[in-house]
Amino acid sequence: MSGITKAKTRHDLDDTVLGKYLVYYLPNLKLPILSTKIGYGQSNPTYFVDDADNTRYILRKKPTGSIISPVAHQVDREYRVIRALGSVEGFPVPKVYCLCMDDSVIGTPFYVMEFVKGRIITDPDLKDLSPSDRRSAWFSLVSTLAWLHSIDPDSIGLQGFGKKTGFYTRHCNTFSRIETQQSQVKDISTGKPLGRAHPDFDEIVNFIRRNVPGDRASIIHGDYKFDNIILHPTEPRVIALLDWELSTIGHPLMDVVYVVGPYWNRASKAGISGGPARDDMGGEVYDTQNLVASGMPTMDELLDRYTEIAGWDPRHDRWEIAKIFHLMRGGTISHGIQARTISGQASSEFSHVYFENTKRSLGAALNMVRELKEKEPRKSSL
Repeated sequence: MSGITKAKTRHDLDDTVLGKYLVYYLPNLKLPILSTKIGYGQSNPTYFVDDADNTRYILRKKPTGSIISPVAHQVDREYRVIRALGSVEGFPVPKVYCLCMDDSVIGTPFYVMEFVKGRIITDPDLKDLSPSDRRSAWFSLVSTLAWLHSIDPDSIGLQGFGKKTGFYTRHCNTFSRIETQQSQVKDISTGKPLGRAHPDFDEIVNFIRRNVPGDRASIIHGDYKFDNIILHPTEPRVIALLDWELSTIGHPLMDVVYVVGPYWNRASKAGISGGPARDDMGGEVYDTQNLVASGMPTMDELLDRYTEIAGWDPRHDRWEIAKIFHLMRGGTISHGIQARTISGQASSEFSHVYFENTKRSLGAALNMVRELKEKEPRKSSL
């Protein structure tokens, strides 16, 4: 281990300082350690931390530099919810070891958790799984979400983790504010501001505000999809949920609409096509005529399973409005990636891959808004 060297990058950590800090919280840690940045995650940079005995841990940190949104990158919230859920017997989250809010260690706050060995599926079409395993994996994914939504947050110490009423209205206000802040961010090379996420952004948000779902509250993940879970190394079942940065107390409908995105948010759908598909968008395997051959369950089968476990049917609570919110939210988050990139603060050299998603998501949301407006009863002019 001590003979390993690595090329320097702008995301390097000071492994010597980090190692001296971690030995107080990881008694079996053997120095020296080696940290390696994982992939191209856009928000909170994530690292492997390997010690001299080749024991692996995971570190998540707040990005360096100024933060555009004060509600983003709160690694202390991630740590808190993972630790709380770890107290629920059998619930699939990694063990967390420490939270460090002292910037002097590696420059920004961070936490360290266990490395869970398994499979992370980044392809929403699940091409690497057999047809039978695809079906089982989907049911495990949705059943785990229903379990999460069934846990009383107050019973595991998550009082005050989020407000229990007004979720959609409050978040429309939040995303409107964030979009405005992001639009004013200037390119470090040209001085030109980024501009609006979409010229009709306000129309989308205002329509959601007028048609919000009724109040319901649970722990929500906020980014619940296959590439944020770990499957067992050989079995099609969830063994760990990752990336809790967007978690809060909120309306479970948001997570449910998100998780079944590949069924309704299609890569080939008019208004969404163009550019690479996002990881919440499905391909031809989700066409009705292909479900049996591909091994995919139907969306209604998955939602029936969710309803059975959670005791609540999300299809009966403004389902179409929740879809529009999902697209608006995703487009605003992509807009934020653009803002962080042009200001030099993005945590990835591959941020440009996501730029198209802003226009695509918000364009699809606007199409849905206008379709629903056409169906609204017209008010009499008398």
